[in-house]
Amino acid sequence: MAAKFRTRFFVLLVLIGLLAGCHAGKGRGAGASAQKITILFTNDLGGHINTDRNGKGGLARIAALVKEIKAENPNTILVDAGDAAVGTAFTTETRGEAIFRVMNAVGYDASIFGNHEFDLGETQARRYQDVARFPLLACNLQDREGKPFSPEFAIFQLGDLRLAVIGVANPGTTNLVDKTKIAGLKFLAPESEIRRMQNQLAGQAEVVILLSHQGIRGDISLAYHTSGIPLIIGGHSEVKINGLRFENGVAIAQAGDNGWYLGKVDFSWDPALKKASGFSGKLIAIDAGIPEDPAVRKVIDEEAKSLPPGLEKEIGQTWFTINRIFLGFWLAELLKQEGNADFGVMNTGGVRSEIYRGKITVADIYQVMPFNDKLAVFEMDGSELMRVKSLRYFYFSRGPRITAGKTYRVTSLDYLVRINDFPGASSIQFRNDLLRDKMLERIEKDHGFRRFWSKR
Repeated sequence: MAAKFRTRFFVLLVLIGLLAGCHAGKGRGAGASAQKITILFTNDLGGHINTDRNGKGGLARIAALVKEIKAENPNTILVDAGDAAVGTAFTTETRGEAIFRVMNAVGYDASIFGNHEFDLGETQARRYQDVARFPLLACNLQDREGKPFSPEFAIFQLGDLRLAVIGVANPGTTNLVDKTKIAGLKFLAPESEIRRMQNQLAGQAEVVILLSHQGIRGDISLAYHTSGIPLIIGGHSEVKINGLRFENGVAIAQAGDNGWYLGKVDFSWDPALKKASGFSGKLIAIDAGIPEDPAVRKVIDEEAKSLPPGLEKEIGQTWFTINRIFLGFWLAELLKQEGNADFGVMNTGGVRSEIYRGKITVADIYQVMPFNDKLAVFEMDGSELMRVKSLRYFYFSRGPRITAGKTYRVTSLDYLVRINDFPGASSIQFRNDLLRDKMLERIEKDHGFRRFWSKR
């Protein structure tokens, strides 16, 4: 009897041990030790340091929200997907540097070079990296000697996860800025460069994601032409993706522009299985319900002291919001008049903001026209002018009927001529007049956006 009891007792202990082992194994495999990872992001800030007239955005608000989220989950990073340096009086008058000093105060962990970071040339782009206390990444950008222009990736330790972030610059940047200002820089196709980075990062990071500024179409293409990348955080297209867009199993995120939204991506990391799963995303509206971080507000106020006086001067009024389409055609008419031309031509991408209802200030005009573009007057044959008009990314003023073989006088922007948007242009005259200054003169004269051209 005693022997039988001991045998049963031994069997019972073995069963208990096996069950306990199975339970423990089940816990490891099912993600009982899984960790929540959070990636916060912005893109296409466009120099919008302060809250806009419409009550949206503001880096001091974003800073307060980021601190709150990081307090809830320390396994959190904050990144930006490029085009921060241009878009408002703040950035125009500080050559884009002010926003990087404010981003330092917000606590950004990484950013990338957008195309607008090269508007003022290579030297100024390098200056941004000197100002920023976080890396500006690009794996597909080389200098004259074929060396990386900037850090290509950054690795972050988030709990048990080593997360690598690879930067992808816009390979079309040379067609978007004055080529003479970035002569010698090479913007490479990203696919092979990403694979090179993945090989280099093997053993250094468990998860690799992309921070991209080539636009939503380019990011979708990357989802189908790369492997092992679970997430692409993008910019350039300035689209709002509510949640995440999945292409070929890859999550793609983007948060509009101007800092009106903070993007948030969460996923789980299981260190036992070495697996990332459960990717989810959302956009958090940055509005008056979010308080400002006082430390960041102080930095912004200090930066504002370096701005020229008169930015808040009222120069006009409007009883309704003026959209970008109206502004584009209005600018085309202004160009026509200032150049005494047959046609004025304005690019759609050059109109950067609408005008909100109420008073119109000098700072508002900077947001519409943040670039220091000057007037260019030239001649074009009618057939070439019709080709340009058919492209549909220009606003044309009113003018005579266009006939092939006839020569027309055109006024546009020096920037557009320099990037060869008018390949048939001849007798080119570059003038020293800033388009923004001409806008300010006209609006102040009319106390708003009035029709100043004839009906014909």
